[in-house]
Amino acid sequence: MTRGAGRERGRRERGEINILAAGMVPALIIAIGLVVDGGGRLHAEDEAEYAADQAARAAAQQIRIDRAQLGLPPEVDPGRAAQAAAETLGALGVQGGVTGVNGATVTVGTQVTYKTTFLTLIGISSLTVSADAEARAVRGIGQEEP
Repeated sequence: MTRGAGRERGRRERGEINILAAGMVPALIIAIGLVVDGGGRLHAEDEAEYAADQAARAAAQQIRIDRAQLGLPPEVDPGRAAQAAAETLGALGVQGGVTGVNGATVTVGTQVTYKTTFLTLIGISSLTVSADAEARAVRGIGQEEP
């Protein structure tokens, strides 16, 4: 009789372990997914900000030469600025472009999409982040126009 009772207890314990494992594994996968894909999203955000900064700087260098030759304060050429920003963003593999030109100031917006690894298991296949940057053309150090 004791022999049969030992088998029954062993079966019950194995079932309890499987229930615990079945509950813990999905929670663990979701936690790992949040860490991995959360890190990927932060990396994508850094990439979008870096690209926006670089494109804005390149665009702000595209000043109107005719004004500069007359000694007037710098003013950005919108067409050349858009082209310079597009070339910079293209080289970096990032979507975006010039969102505004106001005198010597250029604003650039970017967008980066991160393809998730673990979060696809719960229906989230990608995370999109965006960034904006602004740059201003100046004559030289200490000579910025108001």
